Amino acid sequence: MQTTAYIIEQLAGLPGVKVEYGVDVLGINTGVLATIGTGQKPVVGLRADIDALPITEETNADYQSLHSGVMHACGHDGHTAMLIGVIHRLSEMYEAGQIRGTVKCLFQPAEETEDSYGKTGAQYVLQSNALDDVESLIALHLDPEIPLGEVKLKAGTVMANVDTFSITISGTGGHGAYPEQTVDPIWLSSIVLPALYSLPARKISPLEPAVLSVCEIKGGASTNVIPSTVTIRGTMRTYSQEARKSLANELALVLSTVKGLGGSYELKLHHGEPALYNDHTIVSIFEEAIRAVEPNVIIHNDSYGMGGEDFSHLTKKIPGAMMFLGAKDLTKPNTSLHQPRFTIDEKALVLGMEALICATEKMLLKGGNVNDT
Repeated sequence: MQTTAYIIEQLAGLPGVKVEYGVDVLGINTGVLATIGTGQKPVVGLRADIDALPITEETNADYQSLHSGVMHACGHDGHTAMLIGVIHRLSEMYEAGQIRGTVKCLFQPAEETEDSYGKTGAQYVLQSNALDDVESLIALHLDPEIPLGEVKLKAGTVMANVDTFSITISGTGGHGAYPEQTVDPIWLSSIVLPALYSLPARKISPLEPAVLSVCEIKGGASTNVIPSTVTIRGTMRTYSQEARKSLANELALVLSTVKGLGGSYELKLHHGEPALYNDHTIVSIFEEAIRAVEPNVIIHNDSYGMGGEDFSHLTKKIPGAMMFLGAKDLTKPNTSLHQPRFTIDEKALVLGMEALICATEKMLLKGGNVNDT
């Protein structure tokens, strides 16, 4: 709520800017929607995520988090700052009669986490109908691994489908001295694990990006007691729907071997964010915009990796694109997203703000014909 209150404070009273927030507007308690323009088409959308992460900051910077155990380790504070700057500029343009159409700026919460219903912030915003009239959508993400003046920008699928699994393998516990009297779920797990790790390499084409990672194993509480259950939790990442479906099917087949060895299992599979798809036309506009702002920019036409991004929920409904903006601080040790020493070169914020403004102007000029080609 503090971040939402700060955003509202920064936008209060700006000419031509309508500020809305609350569950009745966005379907979720936090977050802000700022609208600038005539209310007429074309309607262009900009999105910044606003979450912090449960990570203790270790940057030793003057501006580091004041809240113990919480920091902006994914650049969302930078995304928020850039969009606030964009709105101030758009307000000035509106006063000067330079806005032809409407711009909706979404400060979106809950990008990083799902609630008990398995939903992220983007899904609630879509359900709220707040973006129903938006015809095209753009977003930036800071990247601390490439330097200022470089970006990652690619059309098509650029980030992964995100699926998570929770497996409970059950057997019959007993005394560690008499394993023959048990059905040992730890032993069963030791057979299952190598098969799980082999799935991306042996069941998915090497031309298809696919990852399966086991991230948590729990079982047993004593050195001489074989437990009755073991839980295994992890994630699967894919780019295509075919690979996504195949990994899920193969996961269930691997687990079926447990029954043949006298045990049983329960599999809970949750389909999270879909793969992020960048619209070709909007990527072209983004490229024109970043080159206009920084003529010497280096554009890496590469996929963004196997991470997930709930912006993908929005771009399944609205043609959109996200660009990764180089922000590596060359004066400090290398870092990456979600690390306690995450930091950026703050000059990237000015470049990103200008790129967003330029792209917005181009999209408004293009009108309602922004769609994939």
